[in-house]
Order: sequence, then C-alpha cells, then structure tokens
Amino acid sequence: MSPKQFFDSLVPTHHEVHFFMMLPSQLQRQNSILIPYKFKNGEFLVFLQKRSKDAKRAPDVFGFFGGGIEEGETNEQGLVRESQEELNYTPKNHQFFKGYDFGDNFKNIFLERVDDNFESLIKVQEGEYGKWFSKKEVIAESRMIADDRVVLEEIFNSFVS
Repeated sequence: MSPKQFFDSLVPTHHEVHFFMMLPSQLQRQNSILIPYKFKNGEFLVFLQKRSKDAKRAPDVFGFFGGGIEEGETNEQGLVRESQEELNYTPKNHQFFKGYDFGDNFKNIFLERVDDNFESLIKVQEGEYGKWFSKKEVIAESRMIADDRVVLEEIFNSFVS
C-alpha cells in the first residue's frame, strides 16, 4: 500500500470515526547502505559519495552510497539495487554491520572490503564523485551528513585501534 493509499484509507466515511495509531515503522524511511572499505599502507579507509548540489536530500555534502528500500524488498535486495543504481556495482562480499535508528530514518549498514582496483570496477552515477576517507579526514570534513558521521565513528572505532 502506498503512503497516499494508506492516508486515504483513514478518511472517515459517512458517520464513521477511525481511531488509529501509526507505528514507527510506518513513518520511518528504511535505507540500505553500502560502505566500501580498504586498508592502504595500514590505514583504514571508507569510500563516500559527494552528493550533488541539487540532490533532493542532503545536497552538496559527503555521505553514504545507498538509499530507500522499496516496498516488498529485503534489506539486501535494496542494497543491491541501490548499489547498481548509484555505483553500477553489485556487492559480492558484503556483511551486515549494524542498523541505526535516527527517528524518521533507519539505516541498515553493510560493509564490503574492496581492493585497490575498486574504482575501476564502478561508475559513480549519483552524486558528483566518490572519495576515500580516513578517520582523520572524516573528522576534519565539515560537509558530512550528521547521521553518517555517527555511523562512521563507530565503524572507525571497530577497525582502528
């Protein structure tokens, strides 16, 4: 059922009154996120998207590749579709890291270790470009999606001693 169909079904008919409570899952945008990572010269790096200036959500900042799960999709199906749409890439060895609840936005985070030829295997099709970031660079970057910064802090703490 689409959001419009759902809300239309709540409109009372003649002499009817509907009492309802919306569950958080009905209000929350579900997302599947791919974070490619690698180690280069002993340093842990993540690959992030520079979003375009005219992006509908969070324009002109750095953030994750991925997006909303469509009705009927599993988290993994959404991950594959979003990765193909945004990177022209099909994740092969991804692993679920953790789910993050940001109120109106829930992010299912998947990590995939890639090698140095990763950029030759992809084509960034959404956003301006992709860029590798170290922990230090993430901390210093002022144009970063706040929720993504929270996730990255935990990922870096998991991989970097």
